[in-house]
Amino acid sequence: MDRRCWRRATLAALAGAAALVTTSVCLDAGTATAAAPTSVQEPLPLPTLLPLPSPSLTVSLPPVNLPTVTLPPIKPPTVKLPTPKPPTVPSATPSTGPTAAPGTTPPAAGTPPRAAVPGPPGDGGSVVSPAAAGALIGADPGADLYPQPPVDAADTPQARRVAALTDVQHRIQYLHNVLARTRDDLTRVRRDPDPVLQLMTALTTGADPDPAPPFAVADSAEVVDTPAGHAVALSGAIASGEAELTRREREEAALRQEIDRQVRAVPAVAAPARGTATAGGGSLGLPLRGRLTSRFGTRLDPYFHVWQLHPGVDLAAPVGTPIVAAADGRVTRAGWYGGYGNYTCLDHGRADGQRLSTCYGHQSRLLVSVGQRVRAGQVIGLVGSTGASTGPHLHFEVRLGGRAVDPLPWL
Repeated sequence: MDRRCWRRATLAALAGAAALVTTSVCLDAGTATAAAPTSVQEPLPLPTLLPLPSPSLTVSLPPVNLPTVTLPPIKPPTVKLPTPKPPTVPSATPSTGPTAAPGTTPPAAGTPPRAAVPGPPGDGGSVVSPAAAGALIGADPGADLYPQPPVDAADTPQARRVAALTDVQHRIQYLHNVLARTRDDLTRVRRDPDPVLQLMTALTTGADPDPAPPFAVADSAEVVDTPAGHAVALSGAIASGEAELTRREREEAALRQEIDRQVRAVPAVAAPARGTATAGGGSLGLPLRGRLTSRFGTRLDPYFHVWQLHPGVDLAAPVGTPIVAAADGRVTRAGWYGGYGNYTCLDHGRADGQRLSTCYGHQSRLLVSVGQRVRAGQVIGLVGSTGASTGPHLHFEVRLGGRAVDPLPWL
């Protein structure tokens, strides 16, 4: 039977069963005194419902193939950074060209032009002008503004001491020039009306009887790139330079003492001529009688106004005063020599294993020529004020192996 007929039969059966149940209930209610039924009527069976067919849906989806994506390898970007140059440690050797200490104004790149005062023709070149000296020393605080003669190999203990003395003296010159420039920079920075800098200056100049540690804010990032921060850096550079300068000056004094002690043991090179003044029984005679105006060593040069090694002594005398040879010897140089002006050098042989020579600068007139033999006390020139000179005087040098030593212990 189809589904509609089956549904009608089912509903009719259910209606008949309901009518039978209702009739039974009514009969039971109408007989009040009737005895209870002796049997229980069996319930009518419920119709069996046929199961509904459940549809079976089978959906077959095609497999999904994910695309394979190949990414190129990622190369890190190549950044070319400038190769940092290692800091140059300042050396006392003049040939290495020591650099400026931290905190100072760096020199301009390259070598500044040598503005010069023209001099007479010769092999010594021209005189550096005072205006150009500052630029030259700014580029190399250890530079020599006077020409330097060639030197011999330091192959004896005394020669090595003399070479070490020359190196230390050039280092002292370097430190003096750097400190002078750094102090000037600090003075300019302190003129800036910065309140922090003014407070720091007050604390470090004795205004407070119990001041805070000087420049206690040196590590503060807020003041690094300010006048106060610059003052901290410059003050630190000055303190460091002054400490090294003190050490170097002690080293120089010890070397000079040892060299001078050895000099006094050297026998006289040549007996001074009759009538030539001598002092202290030394190995050399005085080149003239004059007033000592400047000693051997590093000084603030009166002509260039920068620190230079003064490789001799200055003896003031009037222009035209005769200059005599300090010992027997042979003329190795006679002519114009840069800042020395008219300059004569004599070779006196060897002393303590080293070549001994004496030199005479700023002469107004030369009276000998190269290769000539001279005797102790012989007049070789006249006092003048040529070259880098501020007045008439004789610049007198004693050199061992070409390196300058203090002339006084030799006289």
